[in-house]
Order: sequence, then C-alpha cells, then structure tokens
Amino acid sequence: MRPRNGQARMYHTCSTIPALDQSLIWGHIFLSLIMRSILLLSLLTLFGVPSWGSELGNVVAEFQKPTVGNAKSVLTELDRLIANGNARTVTLSKKVHRSVKRIFTLEYRIHTAQKEAAGKEARAKQLEKNAKEWLKPNVHGQVNRNAADVGLRRAMTLRSEAADLRAEFSKEWAEETAGFEKMLGDLEFSKEWGSLKTLGGVLQALVKRMPWVARPTLKYSEARILFLEDWLKNKEGWETLARHAAEAGDLDLAYDLYRKAGNLSAMAQIGGRLASDLEVQKFPGSALNVWECLGQTTKAEALRARHPVLTAASFRVLPPPSLHRRVAPACVRILTRAGPRTGFFYKSGGYLLTSKSGLKDEKGKLSPLTVLLENGKKLPAQIIATSDQHDLIALRIDLSDHEVLPLSNGGELAAGSKLTLSGFSKPQENTPQFAQGTVMIPLELWKEQPTIRLALDASAGCRGGPFLDSRGRVVGLLMSSQTGTARSLEAGVIAAFVKGL
Repeated sequence: MRPRNGQARMYHTCSTIPALDQSLIWGHIFLSLIMRSILLLSLLTLFGVPSWGSELGNVVAEFQKPTVGNAKSVLTELDRLIANGNARTVTLSKKVHRSVKRIFTLEYRIHTAQKEAAGKEARAKQLEKNAKEWLKPNVHGQVNRNAADVGLRRAMTLRSEAADLRAEFSKEWAEETAGFEKMLGDLEFSKEWGSLKTLGGVLQALVKRMPWVARPTLKYSEARILFLEDWLKNKEGWETLARHAAEAGDLDLAYDLYRKAGNLSAMAQIGGRLASDLEVQKFPGSALNVWECLGQTTKAEALRARHPVLTAASFRVLPPPSLHRRVAPACVRILTRAGPRTGFFYKSGGYLLTSKSGLKDEKGKLSPLTVLLENGKKLPAQIIATSDQHDLIALRIDLSDHEVLPLSNGGELAAGSKLTLSGFSKPQENTPQFAQGTVMIPLELWKEQPTIRLALDASAGCRGGPFLDSRGRVVGLLMSSQTGTARSLEAGVIAAFVKGL
C-alpha cells in the first residue's frame, strides 16, 4: 500500500538518521510517555475519578446478596484495602467497613430483640389464657380473682416491655440507616458509582427484611438505585452515540446524550457550539435558551442585549423527538399532600413553576412540597411567590445544573393550534410523558382567570405541567382536565407573573 504524503516524508526523514540517534529518540519518546502516565495516575489518585471497576467497587461487588457470610468476606477484603490501598481508597474503605460492620451487627441484635419480644408476647398470651381460667368458677363456685388480676397486670407489663424494646430498636435502626446513607453520600461525592449502586442495594434489602422495626424513609430510595443501575449500564453507550452525533452534525442529539451520560464538560462544549450555530441561523431565542440551560449568564445577557425583542420566529421549530428531548429534563414531579403534580424550570438556579390549587392545608397554609428528580433524588422546595389572582406558584430547590424552558409572552395562539403537554401521567416513572391537545378557544375567562380551552384528556399527575408550542416555548400551564376538555392558564399571565418576581 502506498503511504500517504505525510507518512512518506516521516519515513524518509527517519531513514536518514544514524542507528544510535534513532534509538536515543525512541528512548526519549518512551520515557516521556511513561512520565506522563505516572503523572496522570498521580492526579487521578489525588483528586479521584469516576469509578465503576475500582478496587473498592470490585470488593463490594461480592455483596450482591446481603448475607452475614458475604458481609464477613467483604469486611476481610476491606481490611486488605485499608492495609495496602492508596489514601483515597483507604479513607473510603474505612467508612464502608465501619458502616457495614455496624449495620449487620445491629441487624443481629434486632433479630435477638425480636425473639425476646416474641417471647414476652407469648408469655402475655399465656397469662391472659390463665386469667380466663382463674375467673371461671370451680366446683365450689369460687374464682381466683387475685391470681387473674396479677396475671393480667403481668401480661400488660410484658407487652409494654416488648413495645419499648421495639421502639428503642426502631430509633437505633433509623439512626444507623441514616449513618449508612451518609457513607453512601461520601461514595457519591467521590464518584464511586459501582460501590454506591451495590451498597445502596444492600441497604434496600436490609430495610425490606426488617419489618419488626419502623421502616425509615431512605434518601437512596429504590427508584434512585434503579436509576443509578440504568445509568451505569448505559453511560458509555450514550457517550459513544453522543460523539457520533456530534461528528454527524446533530448537536442537539449530542447535547442530550452527553447530558444523560452526566458528562457536563462535553455537554457544555457541544452546547456552546449549538448556541453559536443557532444565532448564526437567526434563532436567537433558541440560542439564548441553550446558554441559560448551561448557566452561562454572561453570554445569555449579551445575547439578550443584541436581541431585546424575541418573537415566535426567534425560536426554531422542533420535530417531536427533538421537542421531547428538550422538554423532558426541564420537568419534575412535585409531591404534595394533595397528590403528585408536575412542575417545570423557568429559570436557572432551581426555579420552578407549577399550579397552586390544592396546596393549602386545613388551616389555609401552604403545605410542605418536595421535588422528585429524574434520578430519584428528593429535594425540599422553598416557596418563592404565589399569585393572588391566578393558579400559579413559584418554587426553588437547591439544584444548579438543569434544563430551562423558555416562556412565550402569549397572544399567538389560534383555534386549531396543536400544543404538547408534558406531565407525569405514570406514577411509577420519573420521566414525563407527552400528549397532544388541540386549542378550541385561545382565550376564555374561566373561574375569573384567562385560560385556553383545549381538547385533551390529562391525568391529575400532569396538573401544573407546561403546554408547549412546536418551538419548545411554554404557552400555557395545565389547571384541570375533565371529560376530554382541558384548561390551561394563558401564557401572558405566566410571563407577567415571572417578570414581577
């Protein structure tokens, strides 16, 4: 095969170097590569790297079944890591060792206490049975009331002791599981994903098989662990597809795939290219939305200064797959006392909008709200503002990296327009579903609020979810849906509310 021009020139140049000089050059290159590898390994050891097959991950991977035998085996291997590992591994291994040993020790103690409580209950039942016999008249017509009273009082004491025992260990179990979850948090911070997945599953199994004590609410819920398993399984594939999409020029798809993979640096790079291309294509609104999603406030402000007035034409039309990819990560499920509903991010920094109806308790106060993210994590929501006249409430959660939906100023819809509703219609899924509705009346006063009437059936879980036009802009917010007719708050009201915050 004929070498390329560059290859031919390199071969010709090398062929004229004396043998000794060539060996010195190749030796220098080899030494340079070795030094770079050592430097890279040192940095990775010092700062930590995302780990799926780390030493710690490989050790706890044996913990697929949380038995006492497996626990002893894992603790032995952790002792080896603590004796021979690097500083990062030793620190994390000590935390895992402590948590695993403590929780399995406590589980044994709880089983022992449960047997003791069961024994007390059995004796109490026997005493009650004896008391009934003592209260029956004998052949002389007499009853042993004193013995019956003593037996019944003793039965009450035994039951009280069993209840106290259960309460005591329920408290200790809650404290121990909280400590175990703190260790899981350390693993997450250190990006020990494999260890986190395995040990999170261990905690889930332990809590499920301990029905005698009160079951604590776990931060690392089953949904969160399942999400992590799915993410670990698909992360490399998403990154590979993202690279191919970027090479093919589909920056929108590459951006979403890098987001799903959690590669924020690659997502920011692709997002910057995407925003620049959109502005060149004369879609400043779409470009502005990308900069806002990336948290690039300086670039967003500069772009807004260049384009102070944004109309529908400022945003590109999105085909349904692209629209769904853009909208889904900006929507979240909101858990309320009145049931779950949908909310969406309208501003970077964790700012959300949803419907306010049904959020007040019996005393007229707004009940606490919790936001459930796609990864199963739950965050408390702070109430920023509520609208006095309209079905709107603004919330904020402690989250910095998220997508944002652009808002329409309203007044652009016509009868027959097709809108897409994003909401959580399936209780078991943490990603929103999409439904299309048709505008029947673009503006109609309903319950003293300016609304859009649509032909659409929507579940209660979608309440507060955004209606979007084909350009991905929020043009409404679902208020209610009955017998094929949905009511949406008009976009102008939403925009005015947000502007006043």
